[in-house]
Amino acid sequence: MQQRGVERRREIVDAAIELFGRNGYAGTGVAAIAKIAGVTPSAVIHHFGSKENLLKAVLDEFDARAAARVGSRSLREALLEDAEYTMAHKGLATLHTVLQAEHIATDSAVRDRFRARNRLLRGHFAAELGDAGATELIAFLEGALTVWLLDPETTDLRAMYEHYLSSRHIGDTGPTPPPSG
Repeated sequence: MQQRGVERRREIVDAAIELFGRNGYAGTGVAAIAKIAGVTPSAVIHHFGSKENLLKAVLDEFDARAAARVGSRSLREALLEDAEYTMAHKGLATLHTVLQAEHIATDSAVRDRFRARNRLLRGHFAAELGDAGATELIAFLEGALTVWLLDPETTDLRAMYEHYLSSRHIGDTGPTPPPSG
C-alpha cells in the first residue's frame, strides 16, 4: 500500500511538472493536475495538503534530478550532460523558466528558493571560475535556456554550451586562463 502511495505522488508530481511548465503555476489548477495524473482533486490535496506544497514537491524533484546529473563529473561534462538532459526533458526546462519568471518580482518562498539555488550554483562554479566567471556562466545558462525554449527546432542547446565552454577555455580538467595580450 505504501509503495502505491509513493507511485501516486510521483504521478501527481509528473503531471504538475508538465502543467506548471506549460501553463505556469498561476495558470494551473489542482483539478487539471488531478485529471492528468488520473486522480481526483481531493487525492492531490490528500497527498500534498495544498497546491503550494505540491509546488514545493515539484521544485524538490527538479533539484533532485539536477543534483543526480552532476555526480563526480567535471564542470564541462556536467554542463554538456545537462544540455542533453534539458533537450530531452523540455517540460522541466519550461517549468524552471516559467516559475522563475512568474516569481521574480514577488516576495515569495519560490523567489527565495530560486535565489538560493542561484547563489549555490554560483558558489559551486566560483570554485573553478572565480566569482565573475561563475556569474557569467549562470547568465549564459539562463539566457541559453530561454533562447532554446523560444526556438528548439532550430537551436541546438548542447552546441551552444559546447561553443561557450570552448570559447571560455573551460575544459575537462578545469578552466585554462585565456592567453594574455
